[in-house]
Amino acid sequence: MRITLVTETYFPQVNGVSRTLGQLRRALTERGDAVQLIHPNYGGPANDPSVVPVRSIRVPFYPELHLPVPPFGRVRRAIDAFRPDLIHVATEAMLGLSVLNHAKRGGIPVVSSFHTNFDQYTHHYGVGWTRSWIWRYLRWFHNRAAETYVPSRATIADLQNRGFERLVLWPRGVDAVLFHPGRSGRERVRLALGLEPGDVVIGHVSRIAAEKNVGFLGDALAMVRAVRSNVKLLIVGDGPEREALERTLGPSARFVGYRKGDDLADHYAAADLFAFASVTETFGNVVLEAMASGLPVVALRAGGPGEIVQDGDTGLLAPVDAAPEEFADALIRLVDDSAARRAMAEAARTYALSQSWDTIMQGLRERYKAVADGASR
Repeated sequence: MRITLVTETYFPQVNGVSRTLGQLRRALTERGDAVQLIHPNYGGPANDPSVVPVRSIRVPFYPELHLPVPPFGRVRRAIDAFRPDLIHVATEAMLGLSVLNHAKRGGIPVVSSFHTNFDQYTHHYGVGWTRSWIWRYLRWFHNRAAETYVPSRATIADLQNRGFERLVLWPRGVDAVLFHPGRSGRERVRLALGLEPGDVVIGHVSRIAAEKNVGFLGDALAMVRAVRSNVKLLIVGDGPEREALERTLGPSARFVGYRKGDDLADHYAAADLFAFASVTETFGNVVLEAMASGLPVVALRAGGPGEIVQDGDTGLLAPVDAAPEEFADALIRLVDDSAARRAMAEAARTYALSQSWDTIMQGLRERYKAVADGASR
């Protein structure tokens, strides 16, 4: 097949969407498909003929995000020259809308995917008054596609209640070879960070931003530290709330910024359990990466993480409206009970092994083929 993949976020940006789409491109290419990739211009070398970089600007309140700006005539011409069997629009801003309209006018089969709870983001960035308008736009946008791929059943149920149509489950996978509890770099990381053999390390990986509920998380982690001196905190990531979180957690926390590849996997392996308090996740790739790394997860029962984590088996779930004290109690329970922590770590790893990227991407490819064949008929 010939597939055009359109996204407003991709590498080198570090987020679940870019990682998922990177795995999708890899899997399709390995199966012999021709993949045209259209994404913002991040300033890298433009020597890959399959990639169409698009002029973009940085978003003031989210400087890591590059927003493509019109006109998009070059993009449309590139699509027409490529002659795709199907277009997958992964994001819904101006670039995605332009390509969606072009596909509809040209009779090219088009599918979409839903990755981000934008209405939750509006609350955290002080523009909650736009929420109803955003939902109307998103519903209109995705209902124009032949199918919309959604990462969790919880998100599908929410979207169906809002009038979204033709929703198909597209979960996420994990590289369980890369993310592994037995990585040799575990001790190197712990030694470099000054962690003692008897320390119990609570890890966290995410963008450090308001929409990730890091204020709540920081309060809970500080409560744990106040009563358990053997607990150390390992925070991987960066963002606008980093300084505030550093003040909350103090010297017991090691902030290491963004990590990737083997270095990221070593940092997961250096922890003993994983804390994640976001309520805006449609899936939560970092939760599955932590589980593959043999970490029991403490999370809130919301969105994708509330579906991935099996409460009492692979981790602990607190109610979505829990106070920080309740979240802290769940963490303390695993800090104190090493036997339960080991049992949940093994169960988490076993679950992650069943979530293969290749199997998941093959399922999506079959959906692509059905949509393209149906349009051809």
